[in-house]
Amino acid sequence: MHNLKRIAYTGCLTAVMAVTIFGCSAKGNGRVIITQEGRKITLLNTAKSQDAETTEPANEFIIEKIDKIVGVQGEDWLEGDNILITRENLDLEPIRVADSMENIRNLFTYNTGTGKKVLLYKENDYLYMPIVSPDKKHILVQTYKDGELKGQILDQNGSVIVTVSEENTQKGLHLSYSNAKWVNNDLVIVPSSGDGVCLIHVNADIEVMDGIDRMQTDTAVMAEDKIYYISTDRNLMSVDVNTREKTVVKEKIYDFELSPKKDKFALEKKLNNGKIALIITDLSGNELSQLTVGKSVFGMSWSPDQTKLAYIKLDDKESENGLYIMKLEDKESLYVSQDFIGIDNGLKWNTAGNKVLASISEVKDMKLIDNSYIISLR
Repeated sequence: MHNLKRIAYTGCLTAVMAVTIFGCSAKGNGRVIITQEGRKITLLNTAKSQDAETTEPANEFIIEKIDKIVGVQGEDWLEGDNILITRENLDLEPIRVADSMENIRNLFTYNTGTGKKVLLYKENDYLYMPIVSPDKKHILVQTYKDGELKGQILDQNGSVIVTVSEENTQKGLHLSYSNAKWVNNDLVIVPSSGDGVCLIHVNADIEVMDGIDRMQTDTAVMAEDKIYYISTDRNLMSVDVNTREKTVVKEKIYDFELSPKKDKFALEKKLNNGKIALIITDLSGNELSQLTVGKSVFGMSWSPDQTKLAYIKLDDKESENGLYIMKLEDKESLYVSQDFIGIDNGLKWNTAGNKVLASISEVKDMKLIDNSYIISLR
C-alpha cells in the first residue's frame, strides 16, 4: 500500500471529531495533522495558529496549503508566481460559436502573490484553451472569427504571431486545438478529427501530415522523429514521420502522457479484470513500474523534473476517490481531495515543481462559477 496523507477542508471537521490530534503545523500556516485508521490527515483552515509548534520533519512530503482564487479559470503557469487565467466578460453579449451560445472570456496574466492581473488579449475577441510553451514565451489559443475556429500563437505580450485557418492549411481539417501539445519551445503538434496532425512553428511555418491514423482520444505527441497516439482499437501507436511506418507500442491503453524529458510514458492500461492500472513505461512500451489500480485513473500530469506525478483515481471505495500526487522514486502518495475529480482543464505544474494549478466550476445561485486552486507542496 502507498503511504497516504489526506487533505480535508474545515467544512469537513464535523466528520472527523472522533479522531485524536497528535501534532500540529508550523506557526501561521493553518494546518493541523491528525491520525485516523493509521493514516495522516491534514486539515486545512484559514485561522492562523498563534502557538503551534512544528512536529513534522522538514523533509516530509506534505501539502503545505491550498489557495483558492474565486471567479477565474486558471489555465497554465507562467514564470514565478504568475499564472495565465481567463474570466468571463459578462458585460459583453454572448456570441454563437458553432452550435452554441458562448460568453467571451478575457485572457489575463495574474500574480498569485499580489493579486495583480493584466489583460493580455483584445477584450472583445473570443478565445479559449490557452496552452503555454515550455519556455513560457508563447501561448497557443483557439479563437472564433468570421464563422471559423482558428488557432493562433501569441507572444508573451499577447500579440498574434501565427494564425492557422483553412486559408493556410486545408478545408475540412478540423484541428483539435484543445488537445494540442508543445513539442518544444518552437513547435506545436495539433491532432485533427480526421487522420492526421498539423505541425505549427512559431516562425509561421505550417505542416499538415495526413494519412497517419484515426485517433481515439484526439491526442498526439511527438518525440524525436516519431508521433505517438491512441488508435481506435485502444493501442498506443507510434508512426515514423519519415517512413510512415506504424508500430504498436502498448496494447489496451486508454490514455497516455509523455514525460517532460520525452523518455517515458504514464499510461492508463486496461487489465484483464476490467480495472485500469497506472503504469510507467519507456518509449518502447517496456513497463518500468505500476503506480496504482482503480476503476478509472485519469488526468495524469508530470512535474517538470519528472520526480512526481499527479493523477485522479476512482475505485469501489468512495473515500479513496480523488486527486493524488505521488513521488515516483519511493511511490509515496499524497491524497488531496475528492473535490478535484471534476477539474475543468487539467492539472498544471509550476516550473519549480512544488505547486499544482487546477480549476473547478461550481454552481452558485443557478450560475456556473469558475474557481481556481493552487496546491502548494513541501
